Amino acid sequence: MTLAPYLTVEGASFWYDNPNHVVLKDINLAINRGEFVAVIGPSGCGKSTLLRLLAGLVKPPVGRLTAAGRLIEGPGLDRAVVFQDYSLFPWMTCRDNIVLALERAGLGQTKAERRTIALGYLNLVGLAQDGDKLPGELSGGMRQRTAIARALAINAPILLMDEPFGALDEITRARQQDLLLDLWQGGSTDQNAGKTVFFVTHDVEEAVILGDRVIVMGTHPGRVVREVPVNLPRPRSRMGSLRSPNFPILRDRLLTELNLVVDERLAPGVEVGAAI
Repeated sequence: MTLAPYLTVEGASFWYDNPNHVVLKDINLAINRGEFVAVIGPSGCGKSTLLRLLAGLVKPPVGRLTAAGRLIEGPGLDRAVVFQDYSLFPWMTCRDNIVLALERAGLGQTKAERRTIALGYLNLVGLAQDGDKLPGELSGGMRQRTAIARALAINAPILLMDEPFGALDEITRARQQDLLLDLWQGGSTDQNAGKTVFFVTHDVEEAVILGDRVIVMGTHPGRVVREVPVNLPRPRSRMGSLRSPNFPILRDRLLTELNLVVDERLAPGVEVGAAI
């Protein structure tokens, strides 16, 4: 028996005020339970807007989205989101930002348990000594790692991640990629193994390292122009992926797709994907 997709976008189009200025047009996606889907595309193609639709923060004028067979009509505890801008309460410590998220999630933990969970996830992202600091006392990368820890802590079955490693330095970024792979693949006893992940990134190599499949989006209007399966074996690590003979083939294919998208933007009429 074929299982129904876990996360779907069906014929969705989106605009903010003027229907003549379409941000996303006729988006159709089907994501399976436990699948890690990476999304790439030029700035302005609507990647973050699509993530906000999946989060239930905005509603499409046309089309429908579902999670676990239920219509997405607003935010829900089944979907944890990591935004580009951290979204931490500046007057609360890093630990208390996570504790508050756990409290709002209503998962039945005691106050002491929420504190222990928060400290555990701060430790996972390399901030064990920074739990009592306010976000303003941390670098942008450290604030983003706090936001990642908060999203992981609430144990939602779906993770929606909008360039979560974009603010990190190269070494920290590489370590966080391996951490996310380890947690998602079940390399530890963490509860986040097997989550369904929708991961927006500008980094083609990151998309290949992490994803089971890469969605390439085009612009004007934002739309899906290609879905590329990532044929690298699981379990996967960052260095293992980089050393795979298939890695440069996948990277170059995606770069070619992105160049075609840019060419089409500059000179409408180019057939996206024709060279692949």
